[in-house]
Amino acid sequence: MNGSGSLISVVMPAYNSGPWIVPAIASVLSQQACGLELIVVDDGSTDNTVQLVQSVNDPRIRLLHCPHAGQSVASNLGAAQARGDYLKFVDADDILLPGHLGAQLAAGRAAEGCLVSCRWGYFREDPSAVCARRESVQRDFSDPLEWIVTSLTRDEGMMGAWMWLIPISVWQRSGGFNESLTLNKDFDLSIRLLLASGGVRYAGEAIYGYRKGLPTAVTQIRNRASMESAFRTTELGIASLLAREDSERIRRIAADRLQMWLYRFFPDFPDLAAQAEIRIAELGGSDRRLQGGPLLRLLEPMIGWKGVRRLQSLAIRCGWGAVQRWKQGRRLRELQ
Repeated sequence: MNGSGSLISVVMPAYNSGPWIVPAIASVLSQQACGLELIVVDDGSTDNTVQLVQSVNDPRIRLLHCPHAGQSVASNLGAAQARGDYLKFVDADDILLPGHLGAQLAAGRAAEGCLVSCRWGYFREDPSAVCARRESVQRDFSDPLEWIVTSLTRDEGMMGAWMWLIPISVWQRSGGFNESLTLNKDFDLSIRLLLASGGVRYAGEAIYGYRKGLPTAVTQIRNRASMESAFRTTELGIASLLAREDSERIRRIAADRLQMWLYRFFPDFPDLAAQAEIRIAELGGSDRRLQGGPLLRLLEPMIGWKGVRRLQSLAIRCGWGAVQRWKQGRRLRELQ
């Protein structure tokens, strides 16, 4: 540990992360101006992830193992073994840009009990190509609920666990990851972290590189279990928000969030869509529109959003999904 007097425990859950984990580790170990330990939790990998971690000769690394049970379980295991004053989660395919931890630590030491946020941006292959996004939440918040409201109404609602430098006391009050969740699990966790904190401090010099476009990413998986997780984590997050402030604005935010998922549930998961519609009505309804291009805007007034979603689902089954993947790849190439 250096003279800062504070230790950051970086937790990196890893499952079959061989192609990316070495640069992820290097980005953590190269951080200056803070004492740190890196806890890599192997989540039952079947590739060369473990061998690659073991090949990095640095006493600050601890390698833990668990049977494959998912990122939430691995993250909680790493956090339980942490010795630091602060926690920082880093995904095994992402990177911390230089100065990230030092900037967050400086902000955190000046505001005891507060979470510290950062800037972030996407990259595909080259981490140096990260272009940090501009968001309305890039400032200090004395009330963490206002951070949530701002993120969900003025930004895209990015709530990755990696965003935060977390005082260990806040982590303990939050209860950690819900291990039953897979997709969108960070939504529930970040809301609980925020509401357990004394506010948010913004470290503008801390930038996180979020690797985009991996076919194995959890966000790319769209099966029954992932959609059930998305619905459950949204409901859990809504319950936490309403417990803090049961107001018209919170109900509208909650309804809009469920409406976003409703469009993804229908038509392939009609029972989840029906449950979401009932809950949205209970919350007072949502005006959030289905997002799409000119063709969608032309068809929706004629056949409704459900008709549009049925056509989209049919088109994907007939091969349109390949076109969508090509278009996504083109957008990702533009990130470089």
